[in-house]
Amino acid sequence: MTRFADLSGIVLAAGSSSRMEGANKLLLPWKEQSVLQVVVERICEVGLGEVVVVTGHQRAEIEERLSHYPVRLVHNPKFAEGMAASIRVGVEAAVGEQGYLFALGDMPQIAGKTMLKVVEALKSREAIAVPVRDGRRGHPVAIGSAYRDALLALTGDRGARPVLARNAANVIEVPVEDEGIFVDVDTQESYRAARPALQ
Repeated sequence: MTRFADLSGIVLAAGSSSRMEGANKLLLPWKEQSVLQVVVERICEVGLGEVVVVTGHQRAEIEERLSHYPVRLVHNPKFAEGMAASIRVGVEAAVGEQGYLFALGDMPQIAGKTMLKVVEALKSREAIAVPVRDGRRGHPVAIGSAYRDALLALTGDRGARPVLARNAANVIEVPVEDEGIFVDVDTQESYRAARPALQ
């Protein structure tokens, strides 16, 4: 069901996993799937108008894993430049008139209901919504389409933080109980630490 037809989901899945000691973190096992497949499945269940997945490192392997999902795959040839390059590629491809829900492909513990709460808080094109637990902000982040040009102007590897900082008055903090908003699996240590949650 498409509840949020004017919103695009953008999954950032282009990184080279440089801190993972040779493995691609997105393709590591997570339950019966891979880390990335869990993230994509959850965002597909939110009911967005579309889901765009930005690929980069090991593009062919990522595309093969996602071949059965209702997503649009776009490639970022400049993925080595950092996260901003993938945000730009995703935003350029997205058609959502109200805004974008950005999810990181290496954060498989975020609950579907957390994604839903963040999306529901994005009431206008000028809004920005972030999940918060114990005073800390996490992911995913929803950003209204009023900031499209600002997103397309991003550089480096800091993600969309400069957009949030410059528009602090429009940021809506969404309280959640989900510890997964902080958990990424970008090192062997963090992956091993996250695995007990599967039991």
